[in-house]
Amino acid sequence: MPVAKHTYIICILLAIAGKATAQWFPESLLDSPSIVTADSNRLSLKADMTGLFKNNEYFSPVAAGQTYPGVILLPALTYQASGKFRAEAGAYMVKFAGRNDFSLLQPFLRLQYAFTPKFSMVLGNLHGDLNHRLIEPLYQWEQHFTARPESGLQFVWHGDRLFADTWINWERYIERNDNFPEVLTYGASVVGRLFAPDKRFFLNIPVQLLIHHQGGQIDQSNEPGMMLTNAAAGISTGYRLNRKWLQSVAIDIYDALYYDNSSNHDSRPYEQGQGVYSVIHLDAAPFALMVGYWHSEKFYAFQGEPLFASFDRYNPLDPLSQLPVRNMLTAKFAFDKTVYKGISIGAYAETYTDTDRGETDYSFGVHLRFSKVFTLKQF
Repeated sequence: MPVAKHTYIICILLAIAGKATAQWFPESLLDSPSIVTADSNRLSLKADMTGLFKNNEYFSPVAAGQTYPGVILLPALTYQASGKFRAEAGAYMVKFAGRNDFSLLQPFLRLQYAFTPKFSMVLGNLHGDLNHRLIEPLYQWEQHFTARPESGLQFVWHGDRLFADTWINWERYIERNDNFPEVLTYGASVVGRLFAPDKRFFLNIPVQLLIHHQGGQIDQSNEPGMMLTNAAAGISTGYRLNRKWLQSVAIDIYDALYYDNSSNHDSRPYEQGQGVYSVIHLDAAPFALMVGYWHSEKFYAFQGEPLFASFDRYNPLDPLSQLPVRNMLTAKFAFDKTVYKGISIGAYAETYTDTDRGETDYSFGVHLRFSKVFTLKQF
């Protein structure tokens, strides 16, 4: 699509919305990095259980459909020594229907220290995936259900005017002479809020960065080194109506980049690409409606929703699995509500219409989450 035509569409979206917020994902699936002083000197049991069903009906050359029916269980002992330190130890389990074994079973270990009420350091399992608040072209939100918990080092600033999250997710650790390379991802997600949160009009500046590295100096692997970079920056502006039937109207516009700085470029058809994502968001809690438009050329994101990419990540060099130029309309309708203390429910339907091919991929799903902390002993 010519740039002028795309700019014209963006202007129409701005005229319709005039205002903006962040893109949609189930807020009820987030966890909080905050350490509450009132929980000091307490040993607790955290019980976190999520039932899920998500069905992706994808027929695109760049992505295949899949269904996820299952349950995620995270029991953990938590000890908070003060208003600054918290330790958690438990197990993370994922069980999909139709399989006798766990698809994922691993320890869950986290240490967190709050330098101030707004600034924390996390070691071990991170406050990851959806908590980074990445846009969908860079991060496929259903990885909250399918990926193993992130682990490494994280610093989080959570203030009224600034949200800043930077982390290293160490996905594969190596020792000397291992026959496989180390794998890690560095990420940063920053949102600057130009107006106080009590103002009806808001204007936010988001910046996001992901760098995926595969390599190492002490392994004996023959796999080529890899470094993929995705970045996004934009503007999010909106207005809080604070009405019963409509809380806010908003629009986001992001410019997203892809760059392959790997030593071997034979694994992917394109070395760099770019995309623009424009989104209108209506918040009518517990309902949300989002309509967006995506235009890109030779774009790819290693953790992104695959329908935004220009090639299939599992078959990248097949010409039949490549779409160098993408023009796509997206739509999401969601319900997300806390129905009782510690119990939340969500339902969603999503469509992705490739306007060049005249075909629509879609997904739908529900989740039910129970998350509660039980005090075992007060010291």
